[in-house]
Amino acid sequence: LESPKPAPALPAPLYLTYVNGGSSNIEVVQGNSVINTFPEAYSGNNSEIPIAVWGDVRTTGDLQGLFVQGGQYTLGGTPTGTSYVLPGAINEAYDSTSDGSHNYLVDYQTGTVYQTARDFTNEVALFGVNPHHLGITFDAANNSLWISGWDSPTVADYSLSGVLLSSFNAAYTNEGALALDPADHTLWLVVDGNGGGFLAQYSQAGVLLSTGPNVGGAYGGEFD
Repeated sequence: LESPKPAPALPAPLYLTYVNGGSSNIEVVQGNSVINTFPEAYSGNNSEIPIAVWGDVRTTGDLQGLFVQGGQYTLGGTPTGTSYVLPGAINEAYDSTSDGSHNYLVDYQTGTVYQTARDFTNEVALFGVNPHHLGITFDAANNSLWISGWDSPTVADYSLSGVLLSSFNAAYTNEGALALDPADHTLWLVVDGNGGGFLAQYSQAGVLLSTGPNVGGAYGGEFD
């Protein structure tokens, strides 16, 4: 008799913010299941949207001038009490990412890409893309940043100095929560981030590998 084939490994947990059409929760999805949901502990008004995950979960506020903040959580969702605010140079941001030493955000209004310390301070402008780019995720394989548009279907990979390395057009616009799975180097995003919201998985060459499940609207997203 042949040995039974092992079940395929599940994707890593994916952390999402601004979910279910705007509830003040952070959602953790693995495969086709929501495995955890925990409330925003630092703002509580659906403003903890940019999210960076590297051994822990760190959020910050999405807009300037509204006195919103985010903070640090364990991977299980327990708040540590350490809070963070959006850097003063950034007008508006809805996603973040980390390389373990720095965080990165893209200003939705200006398209400027920023590097910050892990506590979202000491921002440094790295390069610029067109306005209305929303998603951002770090690629450790070549020390680069993938950035996705909101008004366009373009997903592009840039060096930290702003050199365009590659790009592809996804099948959709209104893409949020761009995240790179370090286990298989695939890219994930939430389609129609401010509406129904379902996950789409792409190869880095732009091949659509899978869709689903419906996770609600989501702007920020990262794997650990």
